[in-house]
Amino acid sequence: MDHSKSEKENSKSEKENSPENNTMEDMSYDDEQLQQFLIQESEKQKILMDREFKEQQEKEYQDSLNEDLIKLEKEIRSKLDEEQHKFDEPSKEEMRRVRIARFSIKE
Repeated sequence: MDHSKSEKENSKSEKENSPENNTMEDMSYDDEQLQQFLIQESEKQKILMDREFKEQQEKEYQDSLNEDLIKLEKEIRSKLDEEQHKFDEPSKEEMRRVRIARFSIKE
């Protein structure tokens, strides 16, 4: 029994030191490094995408705000133009007074 136990340990120790195992560890390390690199790149990409998204939102907001300001300015100018062209109609009494004054001069 002790002999087979010892053989198993030797076999196990040989496997741990074998080039195949070292290669697996190296691959695992390389994979881990690659994964870290990909995570970092992914985070950078996310930050860039977020920044672009915010810039796009800000641009759309500014464009919309400018359109609203232009519309408001047109409405205000239109109302001002209407008020400038609008005149007060004389009352019926004033029209009568002017007509009487006009006809009374001819006599």
